[in-house]
Amino acid sequence: MPDLLSGFVEGSFPGLPAPAVRAPRGAVRLNGLLFPGWESWEVENNAHRAADSFAVNFASSQLPPGFGADWFGAQAAITVEIFATAVPPDPGHYQPALTDRLILGQVDDISFDPARGLLTLTGRDLTAQLIDTSVSAGYLNQTSSQIAATLAARHGLTAVITPTMTPIGTFYSQNHISLTQQRSEWDLLTELAGFENFDVFVAGDELHFTPRPDPAAATRYAIHWRPPGAITAAPVANVAALRFERSLTLARGVSITVQSWHARLGKRFTATWPQEQADSSAAGASPLVYSFIAAGLTQDQCRQIAQTRYQDITQHMMRLSAELPGDDTLDCQMIVAVRGTGTLWDQDYFPDIVRRTMSADGGYRMTLSAKNISAA
Repeated sequence: MPDLLSGFVEGSFPGLPAPAVRAPRGAVRLNGLLFPGWESWEVENNAHRAADSFAVNFASSQLPPGFGADWFGAQAAITVEIFATAVPPDPGHYQPALTDRLILGQVDDISFDPARGLLTLTGRDLTAQLIDTSVSAGYLNQTSSQIAATLAARHGLTAVITPTMTPIGTFYSQNHISLTQQRSEWDLLTELAGFENFDVFVAGDELHFTPRPDPAAATRYAIHWRPPGAITAAPVANVAALRFERSLTLARGVSITVQSWHARLGKRFTATWPQEQADSSAAGASPLVYSFIAAGLTQDQCRQIAQTRYQDITQHMMRLSAELPGDDTLDCQMIVAVRGTGTLWDQDYFPDIVRRTMSADGGYRMTLSAKNISAA
């Protein structure tokens, strides 16, 4: 069946001058067909080891013949692809396949409002296949990477996997965790990623199970701010809105202690991180103390877990949120570098949510939420 006519929009981000090269375009593909009639869509990418999500609104009167609300209501499954770009190679002849695909997913729910003539599709990316499937086999003699490859093949996903060496039975016997307890395949993968200190996520039709990237090697996404002064009476920035937060509770300091009894070695191990707690910035304030107990860990493993927990907790100390023109660059694997405010908030941040929206009357927008420990 040939593709249907693609929908597209163009516009600029409110509050910012639109560069001449910006000509945002977007398209929605359902079950492999490009559909006209969409009024707006939203795609949310996250760094929470959870599924990315989407929502698409269609004007039912603009849907092609034979693909109206009754067609949607009769479908057992619908695959959604959303494409977008801020700078298409040829704005007059937009070809979605030549631009970024923001999400490939499955519809979870269909909503039809006949009074408003609005049909809405909501769903998740292909992580949903793993989230919605319970573990049905024992894998104790396999490694984490072998299991990830097996699950990727089961769901038709391309495996982007770094080999691991330890059979997972070692992890479960040491930690007294039952592999057969009720859990989803995604729960299993995220748990194994924790054991291996790996990242796990689905991008398009690829399952990634790889070591956590070195932040020093990550691509930087710059947010520039110039306060009002002699040159301009108003601030100048490449964002439409920018807000910062700092947790004074976490600024008191954080101390993580991990304890473990290793039955085979007959020893108890304890590790605390950081090893020397810096003086609190608040006079008389004591650091927050967190204690964790696990079985079967060595001294090095206790230290590694303490460091990881410390990083996970303290990264919530400094936070930023921003509204920006939609672009083809920012994602949750990048580092956001803020410069120019002249404050302690000028530092690097790790994105946890990037949300993109496009509509016929509002252009192409992006919102960002990010966090990090204070660099000061």
